[in-house]
Amino acid sequence: MWKSFVTSLFVTTISGCSGPPTFNILGSYFPSWLACFGIAIGLTFLAHLLITAKKLADQLWPLSIVYTALLCFFSCTLWMVFFE
Repeated sequence: MWKSFVTSLFVTTISGCSGPPTFNILGSYFPSWLACFGIAIGLTFLAHLLITAKKLADQLWPLSIVYTALLCFFSCTLWMVFFE
């Protein structure tokens, strides 16, 4: 039991050794989630244009939930692809 506790304690202490999830833009450090969120807003807008061009808005009836889910999906996917 103590061996697994010590091992998990060791793993949790070394897991935070990577650099912070920020990047430098014109001398100011921005959190990476903010960049992912901004790009996700653009991708959600492009998805909106595609949905309206294909006339799928009638089939996706709670549009506020659909666009919020798309925004979350794009943002989390970008985060996982580029920063994990």
